[in-house]
Amino acid sequence: MDQGNQMVGAMMHLKKKGRLRLVIIGFVVGIAMLLVGSVAFSEDEKKQEEDTQFPDRRQIFSEYKEELCLEVESICRSVSGVRSASAVVYFDGLGESIYAQNTQAGNVEKSEYVIIGSGSGSHALYIGESLPPLSGIGVVCDTGGNASVRNEVSALLSATYGLPLTRVYVSEGG
Repeated sequence: MDQGNQMVGAMMHLKKKGRLRLVIIGFVVGIAMLLVGSVAFSEDEKKQEEDTQFPDRRQIFSEYKEELCLEVESICRSVSGVRSASAVVYFDGLGESIYAQNTQAGNVEKSEYVIIGSGSGSHALYIGESLPPLSGIGVVCDTGGNASVRNEVSALLSATYGLPLTRVYVSEGG
């Protein structure tokens, strides 16, 4: 009988040990889920914060491109003999974000970004966007078939935007 009680005691001990393991495993899984959830939530929160804090580069670029096309068309219409013009502008890239930097002069120039906020809410101080360099202009105007008009429009746009004549194309259209 003593041996039977020992066996029952051992079985109870294993059951308790199994429950303890189950509780420990459940605890570890729960903590892991909390960590994963908080990381995923903080990433979504950061993304939303960045979307509202920093303007969309594509939108800025698109507005700049549209304004530049209107400006080129206006310049073309100012040339004698040109009544209508339609322009397309080309760029090298999309530009880039500009952030504030502290620079230390000395034997070796040292520069670091200005960081605002603290902890997980810290980020570099955003100043604005640099616009990409203009790389080419295409214009279709009503009298672009006339060589003197084409040359005058090309020279004017080349000088205005600092582009070589090979990067300005003028054609006739309706």
